[in-house]
Amino acid sequence: MVKKSKKSKSKRIPLRKKYKVLKKVKEHHKKKAKEAKKLGLKRRKVEKDPGIPNEWPFKEQELKALEERRARAVEELEQKKAARKERAQKRKLGLLEEDDNSTKEAVFEEKSKDESTTTGKHRDNSDRAFYKELVKVIEASDVILEVLDARDPLGTRCADMEKMVMKAGPEKHLVLLLNKIDLVPREAVEKWLKYLREELPAVAFKCSTQEQRSKLGWKSSSKAAKSSNLLQTSDCLGAETLIKLLKNYSRSHDIKKSITVGVIGLPNVGKSSLINSLKRCHVVNVGATPGLTRSMQEVQLDKNVKLLDCPGVVMLKSSGNDAAITLRNCKRIEKLEDPIAPVKEILKLCPAKVLVTLYKLPTFDSVNDFLQKVATVRGKLKKGGIVDVEATARIILHDWNEGKIPYYTMPPTRNQEAASEVKIVSEFGKEFKIDEVYNGESSFIGSLKSMSDFQPVEVPPSCPLQFDEKMLEIPVSRRSIYSS
Repeated sequence: MVKKSKKSKSKRIPLRKKYKVLKKVKEHHKKKAKEAKKLGLKRRKVEKDPGIPNEWPFKEQELKALEERRARAVEELEQKKAARKERAQKRKLGLLEEDDNSTKEAVFEEKSKDESTTTGKHRDNSDRAFYKELVKVIEASDVILEVLDARDPLGTRCADMEKMVMKAGPEKHLVLLLNKIDLVPREAVEKWLKYLREELPAVAFKCSTQEQRSKLGWKSSSKAAKSSNLLQTSDCLGAETLIKLLKNYSRSHDIKKSITVGVIGLPNVGKSSLINSLKRCHVVNVGATPGLTRSMQEVQLDKNVKLLDCPGVVMLKSSGNDAAITLRNCKRIEKLEDPIAPVKEILKLCPAKVLVTLYKLPTFDSVNDFLQKVATVRGKLKKGGIVDVEATARIILHDWNEGKIPYYTMPPTRNQEAASEVKIVSEFGKEFKIDEVYNGESSFIGSLKSMSDFQPVEVPPSCPLQFDEKMLEIPVSRRSIYSS
């Protein structure tokens, strides 16, 4: 009898354990398969490529074509590898600078052409979509509030939008709302209200700047008269007078009527902020970037008043000067191709003393000198310590639109012919009972800061904007197009 060594016994033990483990795994898989069968779950089988059937008459031709394609692909890969090796050798020798730059420029030009065509088409479609939403709001509304920026009311006024409201019918009533009155001195607000009220009913307003989601504050006219500094308050001003005006219109008819109020205007004049302030909670999105509101939104203020938020129309015509539209925040600053041109307009409008004190700079000679000095102060540098002029120009444009560079405009003198044509207010004033409303708002307007306390920059008023001719090709009368 041959004695078995201890080593052979020690080898058999792990094999038995493996056997047991494999058996358990097999049983586990069987159990899972039975459970799946009971639940009606079938195992997905991987579909294999059947290939070309033998009975197909063109099988040999197709196989030859496949072989040729594979051979071409292999040749292309080999050529690319050889080209890479040649470039690597030339780079080592320092012979590839001119060729490499020329190839990069050609590729960049091709890409930029494709991107410009695609972005142009997308921008055109989105602008037309905004225009359609504007038509929807005008058709569905009884009263239309055109929101204007108090810093430049004429520049943020669109003549073609007002014509659309007037053409829609005599039952449509247009009211001008002078927003952001806290950014301008009291004298400018009073003169602009007097100027605008010669044409249409106009109301002063300041939206709430509180960040909470609900219970946004209102500053009543009596409390506003007592407070000396309205620039520090984040509460809403003018909400009571505006709601009173809308209620007067709903009560002016024999039967109490529930009205729909459309809020229209250029981008970033404060349409969505106005709705949130009236509702006293954040019901629509708010942001400093133009084009944030993409479609019409309904907000029920109470049982008698419904508000319609409209996206700002950005497809505007600017007499060959795109910088003028940019300074009214009608275009996204991040997508501007040339942000330096609007900064040149700002330097023409603002005196150098204001910009020097605001940005804490020494004196500057030109636009490039100003941008370079601001970039060094703000730390806007590229790789290698190169000054990033375009990023600095975008910062200055943001400061202009957000009110960090304080400015205001005064109304122009009206001609005698234009003054004689103004007859709209007397017709609308009866239904709105304007005199009652105007008496209530004089208290908080009087508590605004004057020019001596405020010290902003006076800028000449801009011209009202108009629609682009392409936009006017869309027929407004075809309601079936916009109802879908």
